[in-house]
Amino acid sequence: MESTHILSLDRSVFVKDAEQVKQRFSLKEAFLNWIGLFLVLVAVVILYFVIRNMSYFLKITAGFIKILMPVIYGAVIAYLVNPLCKRFYRLLCRTGKDKELSDRTKKIFYSFSIILGLVSGILIIVILGWMVFPEVYKSILSMVDNLPEQVNHYYTELTKWLTDNPYLAGHMQKMLLQVTDYFDAKMNSELYPWLQKELLPNVNTFAGYFASGVMSFVSVLYNLFIGLIVAIYLLGSKREFLGQAKKILYSMFRKDQADVISHYTQLANQMFSGFIVGKIVDSTIIGVICFLFMSIFQFPYALLVSLIVGVTNVIPVFGPYIGAVPSVLLILIVNPVQAIYFAIWIIVLQQLDGNVIGPAILGESTGLSAFWVLFAILLFGGLWGILGMLVGVPLFALIYQIISDIVNARLERRKMSTITDHYMDLKEIVAQEDGMVYVKYTEDELSGKAKKQESDFMKNLRRIWNEKSVSVLKKQKGDSDKTSTGKVLDDKKTVDKTAVNTSKDENDS
Repeated sequence: MESTHILSLDRSVFVKDAEQVKQRFSLKEAFLNWIGLFLVLVAVVILYFVIRNMSYFLKITAGFIKILMPVIYGAVIAYLVNPLCKRFYRLLCRTGKDKELSDRTKKIFYSFSIILGLVSGILIIVILGWMVFPEVYKSILSMVDNLPEQVNHYYTELTKWLTDNPYLAGHMQKMLLQVTDYFDAKMNSELYPWLQKELLPNVNTFAGYFASGVMSFVSVLYNLFIGLIVAIYLLGSKREFLGQAKKILYSMFRKDQADVISHYTQLANQMFSGFIVGKIVDSTIIGVICFLFMSIFQFPYALLVSLIVGVTNVIPVFGPYIGAVPSVLLILIVNPVQAIYFAIWIIVLQQLDGNVIGPAILGESTGLSAFWVLFAILLFGGLWGILGMLVGVPLFALIYQIISDIVNARLERRKMSTITDHYMDLKEIVAQEDGMVYVKYTEDELSGKAKKQESDFMKNLRRIWNEKSVSVLKKQKGDSDKTSTGKVLDDKKTVDKTAVNTSKDENDS
């Protein structure tokens, strides 16, 4: 009896403790829910405040970016020079490949590779500037000096042509008079008042704009100088900074989430570095080929035009055409026939770049089709201008890869194929014991010649619908039968009651 009492007592104590623990967890869960609700409300209030004061926050952000501009310049320089530093580091390490290198030797080699990479980058820019800019300056001076002579030449040719065609000369003279009258009216009504009311009173303002431009140029030089120093520190402490970033990443997220973020960060680095560096090399080769062709066939302004073609070629798809328009106009001023030849040469050169040189250098750095490349340039070019055209393709390639991985993971969980060819011209998917069967449309079905047949899905859907309709009709019929049966019984009871009452009345009488 005592043992039974002790067992019941222990059980009651255990139940009581369990209820206390359960109550404690419920209170903790309720507390966390209230904390989460409070944080959501705080976030909503902050978002509303930011939206209401967007101009103020944009101003603060612009000022903050202006302060950090040397750091941004340094990060860009370090990112562009990093491939050179890696290559020099590998070359230095190969000298000691027969013996194991110590940590001190590796640090020395790494420091030398940074110095060699930065010096090489600066030398490339200086040599290009020393070779290109004097020739570009001469080309511009030559163009300015020859412009009046070219105008007089075209005027003489036009006058001679009009003299030989007197009928057209009359019409041309009327058109010239109309154009002259139009420009005279515009000058009298708009240009002269603008000069008197806007330009002359605001000469000091324009002088201020000029001084501001000079100060901006000096500021850019200052930011570049400080950015170069920042780049040295970033390259020297690159491994330490990456380690700190990963340390923060794994402290804030779960291991699987941090692994995914780290993977896509490395993928983004590969895409951006491969695309940007490859595009710079590709554009340099295109500029050199264009210069050699124009020099051999004695086209005017060979170096200036080649520089324009090479620089604009960095922009995918639209860059060659952006550079071709001013180049053709420059050559057109000197020799119209050569301008036509140059336009044909640019088309041939871009075909060579798109089919041979570009794929050989860039390879599959983005993995995008031509349509998605065009889509990315239009989208990000519309959002961010020239910068969007430069970085839009690798950025969209990263987004495309993330979405593709998510889709493939969901298909694998459903034990379905991740190969795109299996879904092209797909009619239906049939599940069998040994896997999925991907049924495709036949050529006759795609061309519309075959008689349309219902798929198994539509057959099953039609069968279920018919069964449901039949069951509804049966139910309605049963309800109507019950109603009619009840009505007959009620009528029969009424007749029986009437007969009984009649018989009673007859007996009474």
